Amino acid sequence: MNFRDVPNLLKFEMHARQNSENEIVIDCYRRIREVIGPVPRPSSVLDFGNGTPIDNLRASCEAVEKSTRLIWACAAATDNISPRMWDYLPDYDSSIAYFLDLGDLELMAVTKQHRITWEENATV
Repeated sequence: MNFRDVPNLLKFEMHARQNSENEIVIDCYRRIREVIGPVPRPSSVLDFGNGTPIDNLRASCEAVEKSTRLIWACAAATDNISPRMWDYLPDYDSSIAYFLDLGDLELMAVTKQHRITWEENATV
């Protein structure tokens, strides 16, 4: 799998290229690349009925979910969430721990109330 396979990952890749001097952004980019790199590319909808292994689908979903959590952690630590989630700018490691520890429904609730600001400017 690569960044271009998922629109949100592509938006983050574009953000990372524009902010290559930011250590947090580049660290997040590397972490995501490690997560998605070993995962097979997602099948297209047309290929799904032709025997796409369930394990590949599961791996793709898990990689996208973890990558999404890392992106939100990066956005929080670099002040790219609107409205801000907290009255302070969290450190990157705490932000990663927070988003990785959220339950699925909690993550959905957080992402519904907030948005990542760099995604507004990205065109895919």
